[in-house]
Amino acid sequence: MAEKRRPAEDLLRERKDRLEKVYMNKKPDRVPFAIMTDAVLTANYAGFTVAEATSNYDAMLKIAIKWYDDFNVDGVDVPPGGLIQLTLGCGVLPFVVMDYLKEPLAITLTNNAHRILRDKFTKWPGVELPPDAHPQYIGGKFMEVEEYRKLAEDPITFMSEVVIPRSFEALSKPGSAEAYTALSKLGQDMYRYNVIMMMIGIEAVKRGWPSFPGGVALAPLDFIADFLRHVTYTMIDLRRHPEEVRLALEAVTKLMVKLLKFSTPRPEETEKLFGSKIVTVFMPLHLGDMLPPKLFEEFYWPGLKKLFLEAYSMGVIPSPVFDGDWTHHLHYLLELPKGSIFATFEKVDPRTVRRILGDHIPFSAGFSPSLYIYASKEKVFEEVCKLLNNVKEPGGYMFTPAGLPLPPSIKIENIWAAVEAVKKCGRYD
Repeated sequence: MAEKRRPAEDLLRERKDRLEKVYMNKKPDRVPFAIMTDAVLTANYAGFTVAEATSNYDAMLKIAIKWYDDFNVDGVDVPPGGLIQLTLGCGVLPFVVMDYLKEPLAITLTNNAHRILRDKFTKWPGVELPPDAHPQYIGGKFMEVEEYRKLAEDPITFMSEVVIPRSFEALSKPGSAEAYTALSKLGQDMYRYNVIMMMIGIEAVKRGWPSFPGGVALAPLDFIADFLRHVTYTMIDLRRHPEEVRLALEAVTKLMVKLLKFSTPRPEETEKLFGSKIVTVFMPLHLGDMLPPKLFEEFYWPGLKKLFLEAYSMGVIPSPVFDGDWTHHLHYLLELPKGSIFATFEKVDPRTVRRILGDHIPFSAGFSPSLYIYASKEKVFEEVCKLLNNVKEPGGYMFTPAGLPLPPSIKIENIWAAVEAVKKCGRYD
């Protein structure tokens, strides 16, 4: 099914133009197709266990090439390697070492990094989980409620001296031989990981897949919930200790702006290297879906909006992934400058997005994965065409089969049915 007969240069030019126009909220030749799969589907499809896919870097390369060759559709700004790492899994580490590095720190957590650091907030296949289980982010409470003020007063020192020793067993004794050894091993592993990611990028270009560089940032309240207090305690704190949370958010927001600027290349630089000024900023958003309107508006939206506007002022495109159902918060996005973010929605119906937001922001969304598990390929084709006819105009839309990664129980034939539907019904006349 892959487009192997056309020269890679032609495919690269065509796909890059298609994606650039969507990111800029314009109308391309047709709707782009972007597939997202989970680690189990990705690894097993290529003949590997998830444990191998998350720890063996040669396997990672082979898996990525297999997906490139078999699902060569449009390409997005990340390789279709699946969730072979947990983004931002290293949590607080980047902020502690940021001032000592000239280049951005890779802040993903692989199976290998987990083994080295022995973190307490994730579980991995082949370690705590069976070989074909999906990596799990379980979180943890690494800050007490009375420590909010310490976080607000000096966040770097607090995270370095308090949170990191509590989060990583190998770093529980700062300055010890064990801690230095672990950090040395981590550096070596990160180097190997980055080399493989670079090789995957090279293979992508060879096959005509465009690549857009990017940075990363987190909503300030998500950072507290994900890495410091756990979601459960954070939700309680918002009601019982609102002033302490508010003070901490001010400090964390400044850190997130710093991470945004540190990790994100400038458009003028990327144009020289990649031939495009498109730079995206990955923002995984978690807690917003769980908050009622009052708490969302008071504690979550201000910090997130500040990050969006900061990225916009830099000339880059925030690319938030809105986990859960954000239907009741969609109207807040109308406060942003038109076309200033590219949003991916997990559970919001694309028709609802288009109805509420119109052409205000470009976005990506799809169906529930159940469609690809239970429906016939004819039904998938029909439903995708119906959706495209409802939401593709006036442009600025990218189709994903589902708003979240596809599980291993899907029918591969249904993915290709969706591809064919996009190619036929996603065209702009």
